[in-house]
Amino acid sequence: MSGSDARSGDPPASESSREAPRTLRDRGRAIVNRTFESLQEPDFRILWYGFIGSWVAMQMQQVARGYLAYELTGNALALGLVTMAMGLPRIVLSPIGGVLADRFTKRSVLLYTQAALGLIALFQALLLSFHLMTIEWLVVAGFLQGTAFSFNMPARQAYLPAVVGTGDKLANALALNNAGMNLTRVLGPAIAGVLIAVPFVNVPGIFYIIAVCYIWVWWSVYRVKNPGRAEANRRSIGQSLGEGFEYVFKHPQLLALMSLGFVPLAIGMPYISLMPVIALHDLQVGSVGLGLLLSAGGIGSLCGTLGVAYYARYPRKAFLQQILGVVFGITLIGFGFFAWHGMILPALPCLFVAGLSGDAYMALNSTLIMMSTDKSIYGRVMGVYMMAQSIRPMTVLPISAIADAIGTSLTVLGCGSVCAVFVFGVAALYPGYRDIGRAEPATALASTTP
Repeated sequence: MSGSDARSGDPPASESSREAPRTLRDRGRAIVNRTFESLQEPDFRILWYGFIGSWVAMQMQQVARGYLAYELTGNALALGLVTMAMGLPRIVLSPIGGVLADRFTKRSVLLYTQAALGLIALFQALLLSFHLMTIEWLVVAGFLQGTAFSFNMPARQAYLPAVVGTGDKLANALALNNAGMNLTRVLGPAIAGVLIAVPFVNVPGIFYIIAVCYIWVWWSVYRVKNPGRAEANRRSIGQSLGEGFEYVFKHPQLLALMSLGFVPLAIGMPYISLMPVIALHDLQVGSVGLGLLLSAGGIGSLCGTLGVAYYARYPRKAFLQQILGVVFGITLIGFGFFAWHGMILPALPCLFVAGLSGDAYMALNSTLIMMSTDKSIYGRVMGVYMMAQSIRPMTVLPISAIADAIGTSLTVLGCGSVCAVFVFGVAALYPGYRDIGRAEPATALASTTP
């Protein structure tokens, strides 16, 4: 080849080799920017990093409270008692928390509730340090904590649209919230388990760490500039509660989404609670196998929520949710079938896909509820939704009883079948389902407008 051909032809190999990595790097940067798009909003970025502290505290507390309840009593009934003490206030009081989220600025509600959560954790740490902790005090602390969460969660959910808006960034922000929660779900319990074994930390030290985490969340919320302004008029609590429930029942798309959020959560998600029985009895893989099964599901959940964050601009969100819900049910059927036949290798990818599709499905459901709600009533609608979600732990007991009667693997298989049929049925029978999220939010009731 002549010198002129060399000058006018393709660039030298070394130049091409430099261009390819640059292109790959640019593509990688574009994927990251799109996945974490809502973090470009300064207020949401502060909130998200702050909420990491809250999620770490929740995961560490789950381990520490269960460990402590069993250590204090020596029986498994105490675990259920402590869990119920936290769950019951959330069922009853979450709608009232939604009223407060609409009546006051979201930031002020979060500041008060985060301070309360920090003080409750500190109270438990001091009781342990002075050897005064009893199961009765643990139940009381759980009840107080459940009460604080009842007021905290609706305000937290209703705060996000105020910070990032109601468009595609909201879908991205909600998915990133779930991704952060899933990340701490993988790491938090392991950290807590290790720290409990450290002599100078032990269980009291865990509760001091939890208190510090809540202080970090409080400081993060305090730094947010957007207060999340109050939307509702000052009416009686009873009237405001009635307006929230009336709004939900008068809008079919919200009823559909509430049921789509509740049934898979209540019927499908208890498979996680049944995992120890499947690992030790059906698959006979011991504690190491149990860790593998739980890790597969946890990694899938993290991937699923990050995937929803990346596809936040996808216009047919309701259709995507339908596909994910059906896939979640089918993979639970597959997992139950393989566990029934003692086959762990094909069961692991089923758990990964179940975690991915299940958490992506729930993230989309929350997004569609927010996109279908008028901003003047965000808090009350999320209060109703949080109440429905808080009932979910109560379904673990009857599902566990069914598992004892017919076998755990068959129970999971049956739960997966119910989820797949229910999601497909609601999506097929409700004619406006696929338009959810693409139309304007339902107008608030006339009595709720400020």
